[in-house]
Amino acid sequence: MTNSQSPYQIGDRVESGGFIGTVKYVGPIEGKSSIWLGIDWDNPERGKHDGSVNGVQYFTTRHPTSGSFIRPEKVNYGKSALASIESRYGHIEDEFTAKINKQKQLLLQQNMNAPFLEMVGFDKVFNKQSDFTALRIVTLRGQGIKYVGRGLGDTCPNIEELDISKNLLRSWGDVLELCGQLPRLQWLNVSENLLELPETLIGGFPNVKTLICGCMELTWGHICRLGRVFPSLEEFRAPNNQICEVGSPEGVFTQLKLLDLEGNKIEFWTEICKLGGLPHLEQLILEDIGLRSIEFEGDSPKVAVFSTLKKLCVVKNLINEWGSVAELNRLVSLENLRFSKNPITESEEPDTAHQIIIAKIANLKILNGVEIETGERRGAEYDYIKKYGLEWLQVKETDKEADFLKSHNRYLELIQKYGELEESELVSKPKIIKNTLVQLSLIFEDVTIDKKVPLTITVQKLIVLTQKLFSLSGRPHLVYASRSDPQIEITLEDEMKEIGVYSIQNGDKIIVKV
Repeated sequence: MTNSQSPYQIGDRVESGGFIGTVKYVGPIEGKSSIWLGIDWDNPERGKHDGSVNGVQYFTTRHPTSGSFIRPEKVNYGKSALASIESRYGHIEDEFTAKINKQKQLLLQQNMNAPFLEMVGFDKVFNKQSDFTALRIVTLRGQGIKYVGRGLGDTCPNIEELDISKNLLRSWGDVLELCGQLPRLQWLNVSENLLELPETLIGGFPNVKTLICGCMELTWGHICRLGRVFPSLEEFRAPNNQICEVGSPEGVFTQLKLLDLEGNKIEFWTEICKLGGLPHLEQLILEDIGLRSIEFEGDSPKVAVFSTLKKLCVVKNLINEWGSVAELNRLVSLENLRFSKNPITESEEPDTAHQIIIAKIANLKILNGVEIETGERRGAEYDYIKKYGLEWLQVKETDKEADFLKSHNRYLELIQKYGELEESELVSKPKIIKNTLVQLSLIFEDVTIDKKVPLTITVQKLIVLTQKLFSLSGRPHLVYASRSDPQIEITLEDEMKEIGVYSIQNGDKIIVKV
């Protein structure tokens, strides 16, 4: 697309009132004078019909209500990428303008007998041009860019990061023309542009490491074709597209470290597993893809797929059983997991759900953005043994043992680590709340907070409580000081013990040390 073409072209992308659409019809409308443009708007709420008026079908739309007619003078037809850079980042004087300015400066110099004016004037021009050559990061989102324009590479040869999202580009050919003029380009955002994708794309751009293609109605076939054009991609973000099925990415994405598929209705883990052979994949974002379960093939403790995957996001899905969490323990490198807003996490109290996930995945270091400290892991694993201990004793050495161990994947491992609990330790005893709460004075430096806590609270949970109450960045140590006998001070070292074993009474002190 060049700026010499008529603005009235079928297939052109145009903007009006902040909305972007595609020209689908140019011509008269029955009962109305002049020429009208039939637009299929990206946002169906902007339109009024499906391209038909009074029984006449003028064009077809992507949505039943995304079409409307508009007069040509009310439409923005766009400009070049170079013109957008000039208007956004400054103004460049071309050769013709520079000659006129030189003549004006010479005349002014003669009239004022001021030879220094010529030098100053041309320094200003040179400095403006130098500013463009110094551009490294350029943001042109929503600037109405329709085509690339000549001279972009000569004017801005050092651009490394470019955002051209939500513009009026029509084809991936335009994007590739742009990339061809910017040899240093490494980061490119083309989101919210509905671009035609030719069957054959000419050229390859090995310098581009990051490509962002959100809301572009792309399928997995489109994704793979783009992977061939950009063979060195390390980060590919394609959220909110039309990816429902995933094929094995043979011959593409050999350097990919991060893949973002958020908002694509993929639904099935079997499709996701087709990505398991990517040799360098470290981060996989699967937020809100309709995923209901996670299950790998076979019964080996660890799986061969996703061997380099360190960070996984499955937030806001439909996972409704703990077995899916247990399956994630089979990933050899997983350290960082985001798992919130799944139905299974709502089946327990938030703190309990947090502990269960920690206990089920041995190598996990970060959960939902929070680092897991050693004491927290120990407490979570110990509480997990207690929570399911009675169930374990009931199925142990029976035909139901295998099913239990499949669901509670690390239970035997945890028993070996902490020892098996006696039935008496697992039986819940009736409690009268008013008799089990104790009033303590929690003291950190010169601050004292009085707090009622149950005698059954563990030292580990009391540590977490004091850390929150005093907003401590590090993990504190607790010392118990008796109110009745000031000489009694005991360091609470065993985090698994309940504080009741120390014969704590109302009014006793807990000294918080960091």
